[in-house]
Amino acid sequence: MNILVTGANRGLGLSFIKLGVEKGYKMIAGIRGDKGKHEDLLKVQAEYPDLVEIVNIDVSDEESIRQAKRVLEKLDLELDGLINNAGVLVDRGKKFDELDLDEGLLTFDINTFGPIRVVKHMHALLKGEDSFIVNISSDAGSIANTYDGDYFYGMSKSALNMFSEKLNRALKGVRVYSVHPGWLHTDMGGGQAPMSPDESATCIYHLVEGKVETDPSHTYMNYKGEKFDF
Repeated sequence: MNILVTGANRGLGLSFIKLGVEKGYKMIAGIRGDKGKHEDLLKVQAEYPDLVEIVNIDVSDEESIRQAKRVLEKLDLELDGLINNAGVLVDRGKKFDELDLDEGLLTFDINTFGPIRVVKHMHALLKGEDSFIVNISSDAGSIANTYDGDYFYGMSKSALNMFSEKLNRALKGVRVYSVHPGWLHTDMGGGQAPMSPDESATCIYHLVEGKVETDPSHTYMNYKGEKFDF
């Protein structure tokens, strides 16, 4: 399979790259900025030079996505899947009357509009037959199970879930998943998180590989394929 992953330089995104090449997949690693700054990703590329293609993708910059698409077209690379992994959480610990609306705009720009931009331009490269889109969501995006806190983050993921549901109706022949990856031991999840990003990535690969049965009419689920309430 050929799979594009955004935010591929660390955390869950890097785990998707590492585990993908171990499976023999061609991984297109979307990163922001100079690739020379992303040592861990470069180590994977050095070990699997034929299976890792690094492209510049800033999900907040639509032109960078257009340029990345042109790079893939020149390489004659079609895609079996897109994993929209890039995301931010910048309002943790703030009460509603402490919120900075500029942080809210940034959060939506990356967490919601970022995946929209990527799908807008990259969906044309999907092969169609049994291809997939994974939007990395969160349990924080559930309105039914919401909590006091992470206001902009939760709202941005709830909007992302709606985008996934609409895509599921719009793109015939493409499987769409909006996945809560679990509470992960990453820069975003913190040191108290119980799961490793490798564990989560392994389970999400099981979803897209068809090893776990899911309801194709419902896109919002956890990394095990279990439904979440919107």
